[in-house]
Amino acid sequence: MSKNRWSSKFSFIITTSAFAIGLGNIWRFPYVAGEGGGAAFILVYIVLMFLIGIPILTIEIALGRMSNTTILLGFGKMAKKTNWNGIGWLGTVSCILIMGFYIMIMAWIAIYLWECLSGGISRLPVSEITGHFDVVASNLPMVITVILAIMLAVFFVVRQGLKNGLERYAKVMMFGLIILMISLCIWAATLDGASEGYHWLLSPDFSKINFKIIMNALGQLFFSVGVGMAVAFAFGSYAHKNENIINSTTWIVLADTFFAFLAGLMLFPAIFSFNLQPDSGPNLIFVTMATVFNQLEHGWAIGTLFFLLLFLAGFTSLISCIQGLKDTFKDKYNLSDAIALLLVIGCIIGIAILAVFSYSDNPLLLFGKTVFETLDYTTSTILLPLSGLLTAVFAGHIIGFDKLRSHLITGMKTVKIGAYWKVILLWVLPLALLIILINGLLNT
Repeated sequence: MSKNRWSSKFSFIITTSAFAIGLGNIWRFPYVAGEGGGAAFILVYIVLMFLIGIPILTIEIALGRMSNTTILLGFGKMAKKTNWNGIGWLGTVSCILIMGFYIMIMAWIAIYLWECLSGGISRLPVSEITGHFDVVASNLPMVITVILAIMLAVFFVVRQGLKNGLERYAKVMMFGLIILMISLCIWAATLDGASEGYHWLLSPDFSKINFKIIMNALGQLFFSVGVGMAVAFAFGSYAHKNENIINSTTWIVLADTFFAFLAGLMLFPAIFSFNLQPDSGPNLIFVTMATVFNQLEHGWAIGTLFFLLLFLAGFTSLISCIQGLKDTFKDKYNLSDAIALLLVIGCIIGIAILAVFSYSDNPLLLFGKTVFETLDYTTSTILLPLSGLLTAVFAGHIIGFDKLRSHLITGMKTVKIGAYWKVILLWVLPLALLIILINGLLNT
């Protein structure tokens, strides 16, 4: 049984939003939108958010509250068969593996933050900026040292407990994120040529909407909202019985999407202002935006704010995931808070170090991929879609729509669960996740 409880509805919404709003919004969403044609991708994404994003996050949180425990025990408890806990292991392993390379990306961001603050980026010749990322990533001792420093900070935050640790820090960092993002959006609006970026971002070309864009939008949606990673389930177990979950989840998903959209308003006007490419892929922040800061008169200051924003967004997701994982192992194996936390942090650091060596002179290759590429492929293409698919099937066919609906209406006064929810639960969600899984496997 979960002993943690959110201190208030506001804390639940803000903290779960902080979990969802991470690098997926500010790093991944802009470059995926860039590759998908901008406004056309965003339009598809918004439609899918209402059709699929809100229902599936609601279901995972509701299952957590129904079980009143974390994910490695919850499925078996609800189904009264322990073999269903295998779904929980999928989500838990996915989260640990993702955090293993997530923390490496955060270390890169921290290094770029320091280099902007110290003026290092501004002093680089433009021709060296692309190669500079390889220099940073291949400096293994430095990256590992930064990873250990970040994880030490995580330990002290999560060690303080749900209310004094995660809730308190998430609120402060969310406020900081809002201030930083709005400030950088205002800065981007002052640049010459910013209107081209707005036009590209806000004027959809419907001819660009195709199956690939829909699949990319679905994939981004699940990555951003954090479905199938065990954390939403754990956070649901902290919810009070009279919590209006649908109302809260709607606010969480809207906040997640709003921040992703703000990221676009911040990045693309700057990219078009400097005649750079909006579809530059994962290197968008480390190469394209570094090029922008390099050419600005006070680029070191803007770059410092930008990478600080990225770091805060990543850190809120990181502490949220580790809080959920810590409680998951604590409940499963009856561990103390300290031992469970050290176990989770130790696993993530071990995986992170393996991922860091993907950038050594002679990286270890698994089936032709580096450890980083293998982790990214395994989680995004197989584990997350499979975890989400099995969760949806469990909710619809093991728990059943009627039982789930009766649980969800607890605390509801204005929102009604219409018949379309049954169609979404029984058919739309499983089909969408199955298509994502098959499409990812076929297009590897």
